[in-house]
Amino acid sequence: MVNVAGLAVVFACMLLSYAYVAYECSYDRFHTKADRIYRLSLRTEGESVDVRIHGFETADARTAGVSGIESVVRMYKADGCEIRHEGHIDLPGLFYFVSGSFLDVFDLRLIDGDPRTALDTPDKVILSRSYARRLFGEAPAVGRELTLAGGRLYADRRVFVGGVYEDLPETSHFHSDLFVRLPDEDAGMFTYVYLLLSPGTRPDDVARGIAANMRRLGATDDPRPESPMLFPLTDIHLRSHFQREHEPNGNILYLYLIVGANILLLVIVLFNLWLNAGLIFAFNRRYYQLLRLNGASSRRVLVDEMMIAGVVGGVAVAAGWGLAQVVAARWAGAVPVGVVAGMSAAFVAIVVGVSVVPVVARMSSTRFLSMRADPRGGGVALSGVKYMLIGQYAIVLFVTIVSVCISRQVGRIRSSQVGGREPAVLVMQSQPIDVTRRFGLLRSELLKQPGIEAVTTAMQLPGSAIRDGVMVQKEGESEDNVRRLAVLVVGDDFLPFFRLRPVAGEAFGRLRHTADEEERMLVAAAEGHRTDNGSEQYIVNRSAAEMLGFRTPDEAIGQQLRIRTGNGGLDYIDRGTIVGVTDDFNYTTSFEATQPLLIVHRAFFQHCLMVRLDPDRRDEALDSFRRVWAAVNPGYPAQYTYLSDVYDGVYASERYAERLTRIFAALCLAVATLGLVIVMAFVVRRRTKEIGIRKINGARPSDIVRMLNYRFVLWIGVAFLLAAPAAYLLMTRWLENFAAPAPLDWWLFGLTGLGVLVISVAAVSWQSWRAATINPVDTLKLE
Repeated sequence: MVNVAGLAVVFACMLLSYAYVAYECSYDRFHTKADRIYRLSLRTEGESVDVRIHGFETADARTAGVSGIESVVRMYKADGCEIRHEGHIDLPGLFYFVSGSFLDVFDLRLIDGDPRTALDTPDKVILSRSYARRLFGEAPAVGRELTLAGGRLYADRRVFVGGVYEDLPETSHFHSDLFVRLPDEDAGMFTYVYLLLSPGTRPDDVARGIAANMRRLGATDDPRPESPMLFPLTDIHLRSHFQREHEPNGNILYLYLIVGANILLLVIVLFNLWLNAGLIFAFNRRYYQLLRLNGASSRRVLVDEMMIAGVVGGVAVAAGWGLAQVVAARWAGAVPVGVVAGMSAAFVAIVVGVSVVPVVARMSSTRFLSMRADPRGGGVALSGVKYMLIGQYAIVLFVTIVSVCISRQVGRIRSSQVGGREPAVLVMQSQPIDVTRRFGLLRSELLKQPGIEAVTTAMQLPGSAIRDGVMVQKEGESEDNVRRLAVLVVGDDFLPFFRLRPVAGEAFGRLRHTADEEERMLVAAAEGHRTDNGSEQYIVNRSAAEMLGFRTPDEAIGQQLRIRTGNGGLDYIDRGTIVGVTDDFNYTTSFEATQPLLIVHRAFFQHCLMVRLDPDRRDEALDSFRRVWAAVNPGYPAQYTYLSDVYDGVYASERYAERLTRIFAALCLAVATLGLVIVMAFVVRRRTKEIGIRKINGARPSDIVRMLNYRFVLWIGVAFLLAAPAAYLLMTRWLENFAAPAPLDWWLFGLTGLGVLVISVAAVSWQSWRAATINPVDTLKLE
């Protein structure tokens, strides 16, 4: 039963792991031209890669004349928009403006409309089936008129539905319910650029052609030159981890982790199977000797053992398939029947092969020719058992240490992210301008409600990359001393909301301008009618204070700064005073190092709303929030999520790795401990007479327990010495992915090894104690 249980668990893990790995590897492969589609990005030496390109035109000179490019698609991600139709308002969230060639390159299966005309003019949009049903019910959608309103980077415009497509599958690296035709002349924006290459074209040749164009155009005169980078569409989900990805991607490393964990668990179970088969064969040796003496051939003995092993393997496969159905029916059902059959046959064959190895090894010995052999299995040497147990526990300790280190890093991520430990923070992604103009009123009304602790706004939500920046100059310094700082625009009570306290100075005071006033300033500056709009307050983090040349945070307080971005940027108010300095905090992700950050307090550019609820009064606070929202923003749906869910999405792969390694560590430890229990039972039975004699000669029960457990403690210690360096090397490589890795302290490894040792010794000590407390007279009678 121990063998069947262990093998069933392994087979279930293998089935579910196969389904998940196949799912992750299938991303974007539903596109018929997937193997010819590449994403074009520009890599700047010394900087992180932003997968978008700014100012890329429909007929861009950088790709003009390059052989092998069949089609080019631009995608611009938009937000903060509202859809108006027949007196109703809907908020689609994130959506895309796309080139007219979008449907020629990507396969969106239209269920209504003609793909040749669905996006042929700038006033066309296509909707997903679910979104079309949300807007129009069961009525036909094609030809219906919509109005895009409230957007920040495009004017209100009338559009017409050109087609309805089947909802994009989960295995797409981008998702949207709405694709709008992007006018060919619009180029002053950041767009995702995809190239469809002609059959047989090598991407390296295309990249060289683009690079040659860039050199000819003088686009690489910067001291840090740009170079083109073509990324295969089917590799994006698992291998692309750059800035401004469409959505959080997976990670190929975690698929390797899954495969490796399955292999290690299988090895441990096969170790147990081998060990048990050898022990059972040794205990039944007299039976086989009698068979041989009565004419049975060695082939007959081998066939009998193979049949038993085959039955064990078959039962384990059936039990494992049933276990997989119970644990995760969706994933188990996704494995094709042919794959299940092949895996089952291979698994049974492996079980049979491993089971008969000890039989074959002992079949060739002369033990079958002698009836004087010890019928209790004394002929089984513990040296082979020792090496198998050391190998088993080396794997157990390796997986367990890796699990502990991953859990520690995930915990560090939770604690380092702003709001990462807050259980009830509502966040609302970019909102329409009409809504953002009423954030002040909404905030004041929400703070009157029971259960709502704090409200703030910001230009962007936590967990996203900060790529906006300004050129900063200290008052009185020359133009040569200008520095670029990342900038985060925030609203009232931002620092208290996230429980951030200045290490010097104070938090922001009251705003001097309203959102409408700032909007007029922005428009005037963009039109070249810049006026003196006074001074404002700034807060910087420690890194920014050091970059600006201040030796201490206190020295920065009261210093004057000037900022510059160019027309249409944040410099419609171009100077301010540093009123506070904070410690460096993580507003983006743990994959990025903390940047020198300038925090600007404005009423405009407040796109996102965040509300902190009292966790003990969450339901009451949610009801109050919905009621106030409906009163302040009638007609606008309150579409929110929790900040914890945002972080769960950003770190989905890391959280999955944490759960996975915990499960496999527990399974490996359980299986290895069962094997250890079986070995201890064998050892106790083999040394029963010795134990009785020792007790007669005055040995105490504790002496017997120590004698029986000593060698197992020693073997686990040897396994730890093998596992710890391997785990350290692997975790060191993995932690390189994080800007602030958790330290790999020696005591962490030591405590993990001690924990495994205690569990294992505790599991076998009851057998040792029973053997140590038995009446020695009875033991001698048994002999």
